Amino acid sequence: MSRFLIFLLAGLAGALIADKKGRDKLIWFLLCFFFPPLLLLLLFLPLKLAGGKTKQCPFCSRVVSSGDTTCKYCKKELPIEMVQCPGCGSFVPGKGYCIKCNRELK
Repeated sequence: MSRFLIFLLAGLAGALIADKKGRDKLIWFLLCFFFPPLLLLLLFLPLKLAGGKTKQCPFCSRVVSSGDTTCKYCKKELPIEMVQCPGCGSFVPGKGYCIKCNRELK
């Protein structure tokens, strides 16, 4: 029973780390569940471009988390991404909703 719990925790940790790095959660859960040492490999894998979770630095082209305000590699401040609201037509920061008309952005 305790062995199963260790494998389950390794799988869950692998899924969480994989999701944060823009990789497939289910595949990494299964890999880390059956082969827990792969968790160490996952820790050293770089971020992968994934919509909504990661973005590419415009200065050094490295992949960073989407919530970062500065690039951890070149230390430059990242520009704010502006999107046009389909409701009011104004350009607002891409935060998921329009700060002027409160409409949800896609």
